[in-house]
Amino acid sequence: MRTRTILAAGAFAAAAIAVSPAPAQAAAPSCLTYKLDDRGAQDELYVWNTCKHPVSYKVRLANGADLHCDYKTPNSGYDKWWWKWPRRFDGLVSC
Repeated sequence: MRTRTILAAGAFAAAAIAVSPAPAQAAAPSCLTYKLDDRGAQDELYVWNTCKHPVSYKVRLANGADLHCDYKTPNSGYDKWWWKWPRRFDGLVSC
């Protein structure tokens, strides 16, 4: 009887995960350029907008929450982002 309860609970959890996939996010445009320094315990990311139009983007991180959405106008210098290990850079996405 105990085995049935565990199996039923496991099947319910698997069904819940399958029903709610993570929303897909589009990659940021390639004219949004960046430089990543990931040599130490704290990673640093510099992002420039070389597009001819404003861009909204978000920094995706593995092993932790993504950073907030930011708005970048053309030729406005760079944004600097940083985070500590074990999070790691996973790309830029539009938001």
